[in-house]
Amino acid sequence: MPNAESITPDAANNARFCLGTVKLGVPNYGFSSPSSAQPLPPATFLAQVEELGIHRLDSSPRYGNSEQILGAYLKQRPTEQPALWISSKIDQLTPNNKQTPAQMLASVQQSLQRLHRQQLDLCYLHQNELAIISDPAVHAGIALLKEQRLIDKIGVSLYSHEECHYAIACGLYDVIQIPISIFDLGFYNRFVLPNGAGTIRFAARSLLLQGILANRQEITTRIRQGEEILAYLRQMDHLAEQWQMGTTEMAVRFAFSLSAVDHLLIGTLSLANLRAILQWIRHPLSTEQIATISHFAAQAKIWSNPRNW
Repeated sequence: MPNAESITPDAANNARFCLGTVKLGVPNYGFSSPSSAQPLPPATFLAQVEELGIHRLDSSPRYGNSEQILGAYLKQRPTEQPALWISSKIDQLTPNNKQTPAQMLASVQQSLQRLHRQQLDLCYLHQNELAIISDPAVHAGIALLKEQRLIDKIGVSLYSHEECHYAIACGLYDVIQIPISIFDLGFYNRFVLPNGAGTIRFAARSLLLQGILANRQEITTRIRQGEEILAYLRQMDHLAEQWQMGTTEMAVRFAFSLSAVDHLLIGTLSLANLRAILQWIRHPLSTEQIATISHFAAQAKIWSNPRNW
């Protein structure tokens, strides 16, 4: 259970908020909220994101044309403005392949070309399998990318405790991205708290579990464990009602109240949602509220990993 020392004293700092841009390239990703509003042009949306004080953006070649859209915006930004923090990913690697370093180099070069950047602040491996993250050829590719200064940090996005154990022990990865939410606190308790004072940084994803928290209409038809998920959501609804807040607000405030997390990823194309989130994270939950949610979130659930849906 997170203790008082792990609670952010001032969550007003937007520096930990990282906007996931998957919906720029794949608008129907996850459980999207129905909306009759006409989406803003990407450049207008991203400019207003900046005005809100969000300066971290995450993309990937896997996210449709997200990198191209983001790159077009970055290209037209005034050069005197401070650079935005950008992360992207490497994909489609195979184990024990001598061509892997060259493939990694080509992948990052193509991402940088699309993004109109000289360097990625953070580059993730978009594959979590042990055979990939432990592959000597992949390690050689990481060294090559850093040697050529095409990336500043290297990260992995993981799904199992075994993978996380390895990523920490090998000492190669700068950032480890894991699920942290009102649904799943297993990684946080097992890995973040014992290692939070070290050099490895932890990033949180799946804060809203691909949108199912607010969009429940299709849960039972799209997810095998739908009834179990809905039962858990009713428990969370009850807690939020007791504390006079919405369940989505409670989920966001809970995750941002955990100071051992370096940054947290949320994907949305709604400026109204972003404004609400930025208002919520100014107010961390109390120690008692975090302890109550942690009791539920620490219990293992097979459905907390979308790959098991």
